[in-house]
Amino acid sequence: MSAQPVSSAGAMPMPPLTPESLRAAVAWLVPTRLDELNEHLVHAATQAQKLDSTVPLRSFTEYWGIVVAMERDPVRAARFHELEAVVDACLEPETVRAVITEIGTLVDEARAEVLA
Repeated sequence: MSAQPVSSAGAMPMPPLTPESLRAAVAWLVPTRLDELNEHLVHAATQAQKLDSTVPLRSFTEYWGIVVAMERDPVRAARFHELEAVVDACLEPETVRAVITEIGTLVDEARAEVLA
């Protein structure tokens, strides 16, 4: 599998990295993951309070920012999910390694958007 540049002109703009904006984006892009986001936010807020630290909340916004960055671009999201299906179905270790490498590249691209 070769890593190809994956992007789409139809991508929605990246929302601000706030819980409210990320929740709205997830509700629009991947509504099946909204409960997961809400549970993660409660856990992050609880941990932030217990630890007297903002790190859990920053981790939350980075994680969900990456999810939104990945899903907001239809071409990249489709490729990501295609690769997930390959990993789930494949028994060839070399193929799985190549696919995981490509998934890593897509996640790195999405993370770079979040951290920009």
